[in-house]
Amino acid sequence: MAQTERSPKTNNTPKHQATIAALRLQIATGQTIDAADIQLLSYLINSWVGHTHTYDDAYQLATYGDNGDRVDYYEDKTTQNSGVSLVKAVGAGDIITAAKHNELRDRCNSLRVHDHTINDRITA
Repeated sequence: MAQTERSPKTNNTPKHQATIAALRLQIATGQTIDAADIQLLSYLINSWVGHTHTYDDAYQLATYGDNGDRVDYYEDKTTQNSGVSLVKAVGAGDIITAAKHNELRDRCNSLRVHDHTINDRITA
């Protein structure tokens, strides 16, 4: 099945600027990174994984001839999420291994090149 790239009207990603700013200060040279920091990073990645977009779906494009009102009709629809796997949680006392770092990196890289599924109505 062919894919058609569309531009979304809105990106429904949760806004976490303050959380990201605080996490950047904690995950820096000279700071101690603990499980709570990795858990917060996992939460942020997972909230991005679950994001959606709103898009215009045309259900009637301008009609021609003697039928119809020659008007384009659209409705707002929401994509399904990206389909990227969630990051597994960590807890107090867990050792943050290279595998966990790789998992975090892999999810972030997957989000850079992901697709969303849309339910496209057929125009009349």
